[in-house]
Amino acid sequence: MSVCKEVAMRISANGIKMNYELSGSGGWIVLIHGFSDNLNMWYNQAPEFSKRYRVLTYDVRGFGRTEAGKQPYSMSLFADDLYELLRALQIESACVLGYSMGGRIALEFALKHPEMTEGLIFANSGIGAAPSPDMEERRSMMAGILQQGDNDLISEIMTSASFSPDFGQRNPPAFQRYKSVKLQNNPSEYYAIMQAIVGAIDSPVELNRLRCPVLIIAGEHDGLMDVSVAESMNKAIEKAELHLLPTGHAAAIEAPTQFNRIVLDFLAKIRGGTKE
Repeated sequence: MSVCKEVAMRISANGIKMNYELSGSGGWIVLIHGFSDNLNMWYNQAPEFSKRYRVLTYDVRGFGRTEAGKQPYSMSLFADDLYELLRALQIESACVLGYSMGGRIALEFALKHPEMTEGLIFANSGIGAAPSPDMEERRSMMAGILQQGDNDLISEIMTSASFSPDFGQRNPPAFQRYKSVKLQNNPSEYYAIMQAIVGAIDSPVELNRLRCPVLIIAGEHDGLMDVSVAESMNKAIEKAELHLLPTGHAAAIEAPTQFNRIVLDFLAKIRGGTKE
């Protein structure tokens, strides 16, 4: 399959209609968005990556224009969705980049299908973080907000939490654009999906089973994930490299030029290409 320009489509996979976009040509890279996001969050990445690679972005089940279905949410189900989407698109293998929640989906996919995973990129994904009183308090607060279903309130809170404390003042257009992505979602499934994320956080992780090359990107000012979690991930994974950026949680939005360069250098390294 050779795709030169961005194409938006829907396809049946794993019992639901999934929304996705394709762009570029070359080896495949899949971009998985985070909680309360959709494929439109990759506006700084897909155009750049598609200059060298074939890029697949898609809406995770329950977000954007992908159907929710009727099965209970879990990271395993989300990973199965990705597997069936790749099969439907006849994609045999890819490098998989997951942001935040998307990183947990990417991990689950890689553990289930190592033969299809050329490399993994964890972008601000706190995998293996031990529960803390502070985390429990945040969970309880967010659960109450999500159950209200007020998309304006949810989007404002989630956008603010995604950046360094002063980013919205330094770059109002970027802040508002990212918030507009979140406003495109229907929050009706948020609470159930958050319970699946909590279940994944509280479950043992098997990072040491990963054998593919792994890139970990973390923000030094991330209020949702401590840098120490990324450092622990780096130690637990045999073929990992860690890069820290002076950002909050959404490094891909807050520092897109640096983020893209790190990702493209990693892809060039594992595929034998030329770095930026």
